[in-house]
Amino acid sequence: MKKILGLSLAMVPAVSFAAIDGLEGVAELVSDLFGLIMPLILSLAVIYFVWSLVKYMTKAGEAKDDARDQMIWGVVILFVMVSVWGLVNILGDTVDLDTSVPTVDWEVTN
Repeated sequence: MKKILGLSLAMVPAVSFAAIDGLEGVAELVSDLFGLIMPLILSLAVIYFVWSLVKYMTKAGEAKDDARDQMIWGVVILFVMVSVWGLVNILGDTVDLDTSVPTVDWEVTN
């Protein structure tokens, strides 16, 4: 069973990159993945901050201190994420890279 699992995991890159046409296809795939993942991660960070804010408002004593620390870390995480995203866009504009976020077409065709 371990051999089958190892072989199947080794084949995943070959299958996933089978339809990619050269280096441009890989760059487009990575760009699409980041375009989908980054807003999701940013949304999770905002949810974490709001959850810790609600926790801070409803707790008392030592639990309130823990919630305050979580809020501070939430703000730090959001600041770092948005700053890095901005620096990547500045770098991309400096060297004329396409840094636009791709849109996903969710239309189902039969």
